[in-house]
Amino acid sequence: MPPIWAGRRRGLFIALVALGVLQAFLALIMALTVDTMLSAAVQTDIWDIATLVGSALGIGLARWIERVVAEDLGQDYVFEQRHRLITSSVAGADYSGSLGVTVTRASNDLSAVRNWIAMGIVPLVTGIPLIGVVLFALLILDREIGLGVTIPLVLIGAAIPMLSKLTFERSRALRRQRGRLSARIADTVMASESVRASGAVARELKQINKQSDKVVGAAVDRAWVTGLTRAVTATAASACTVVVVLVADRGLADAATVASAMTLLGVLATPVTDLGRVVEYRQNYKAATRILAPLLEKADRLREREARRQRAWRKTGADINQLDFGPVDIDHLIVNDYLVEPLHAEEGQVVEITASDPSQVRMVLSAVLSSHVEDQFYVDGYDFGLAPEKARRALVGFASDYIPLERGSVSRLLKFRVPDASEEDVAEVLEMVDLTKTVANDEKGLSRQLKNDGAPWTIGDVMRLKVARAILNQPALLVFEDVDHQLDPEAMDTFFEFVADYPGVVIISTSHPEKLPEDRIIWDVDGVLIEEDDYCKDVPDEDAVEEE
Repeated sequence: MPPIWAGRRRGLFIALVALGVLQAFLALIMALTVDTMLSAAVQTDIWDIATLVGSALGIGLARWIERVVAEDLGQDYVFEQRHRLITSSVAGADYSGSLGVTVTRASNDLSAVRNWIAMGIVPLVTGIPLIGVVLFALLILDREIGLGVTIPLVLIGAAIPMLSKLTFERSRALRRQRGRLSARIADTVMASESVRASGAVARELKQINKQSDKVVGAAVDRAWVTGLTRAVTATAASACTVVVVLVADRGLADAATVASAMTLLGVLATPVTDLGRVVEYRQNYKAATRILAPLLEKADRLREREARRQRAWRKTGADINQLDFGPVDIDHLIVNDYLVEPLHAEEGQVVEITASDPSQVRMVLSAVLSSHVEDQFYVDGYDFGLAPEKARRALVGFASDYIPLERGSVSRLLKFRVPDASEEDVAEVLEMVDLTKTVANDEKGLSRQLKNDGAPWTIGDVMRLKVARAILNQPALLVFEDVDHQLDPEAMDTFFEFVADYPGVVIISTSHPEKLPEDRIIWDVDGVLIEEDDYCKDVPDEDAVEEE
């Protein structure tokens, strides 16, 4: 996992240590004040009372601030890791995790990370100095009391490793069951229409209930161990009090010493009891990071790869604001062990992509648009595989019937590829796709928030929006994947007229090939099966290429 001691978190750590030392100092002052006030040789005055009350209030204030700083520390770290986690899911073309599992990782697993930092590390950072100072003060105050209080704490230290191992095993088992439940729920909800049509609602709920029972069982199993751990630490804190009572009962300490010791034990009880939660949070954290760590490492690799592309692009001196129309070349493309036929198209040409299996078209387009391989895909003379994100979105516009629309305002979604598009450009492209009236009739206009694949807009309007953002700023290459499926006849005619007259290259899959120009290029992507040795020889290693 990435280091916690980094950036502004260093200052938060230092603040937490200072708060722990402050609490220990105030506890020591409070104990000495109690000893002084109960001493027969000293007359109590208003300053003694003020010191005692001020110390108690100071400890409470320090605990309050400690909680706020701890939350800030945990949330800062989780914010950074959440960004990495989503990066690995969205930026990685090879990510195939379940939606439910991904959401669980971004919520439950990161919550475990946050709990360990805010309520695990922080009690250690502030509690260990406090425990150390209190034990030292008890030994100075009365050696018998100090040694007696130390014994339960030593026993806790001996029991924690065994309890930690059991907690870790139970936490891993619970996380596995939660992940499976999340995946099943996500898959069921996404297929809800089919479930209802098949009259299988009760059956699906029964399957979810079975998985829920497993989660309940795993959670209860873990609770037996975590409950025991907390019970042990709470018992240890109580045992410290028992030790002081026994010492006083045997007449080994006077009343003032006992009162001072009890005061210190009151301060000591909280960090000692917190140790039980620390063990639980630590093992939950370890169980979560076994899953998160590889994904976070992948995110770092993706970020480094993008940084290398940006540096290489700057060296070329190319300006994405001055890109022109040009030829498109695709070669050495291998999809599912099939070598796809090369493609060469000049500006102004339309390419119809076809295959005997429609799913092959989807996989080929996905492979092309996600390509990071050198010398495989060129647009206007630029190697798309080596281009950074800003250049890629300037080179290619893409609209598909199979890719859900992101969540956001109409304005944001429309300018997805061109964030700095002017109002004139936006108005022009809305007019081109016949969305001007739709936006004007909406009381929120371009500020309308679309979610759940474009709701509350109609399917046809959502498809127009996808086309609009693809053609915004006229990229050198347009890729349309079965866009005509969601267009009415009038919109379809307008769309195909636009495709025929577009000055750049258009790659399109459609169920109405008769509406395409007769001189179009037919790109059959069925491909030819290749041997494994040929695959290894023809396809360069991505990381090796980038290192060069």
